[in-house]
Amino acid sequence: MSEKAVKPPEIIEVDTDADQVCCDGGGGALGHPKVWYVFAGKDTVECGYCDRAFIRAKAPKKAAKQHKS
Repeated sequence: MSEKAVKPPEIIEVDTDADQVCCDGGGGALGHPKVWYVFAGKDTVECGYCDRAFIRAKAPKKAAKQHKS
């Protein structure tokens, strides 16, 4: 049996002034439906479909690992 390496979720930095972000999986037809997420006082949000983490540029990248909705 062969094992496939699991690629970690992508971390995308956005502007510190961003209030919301949109994610479509980035794969065109192979992605997922377009969804919008609101930061609502948080520095990170995570896509419920593909686990991409969107992080405000001022927030440390390790915060994305700590964030779970």
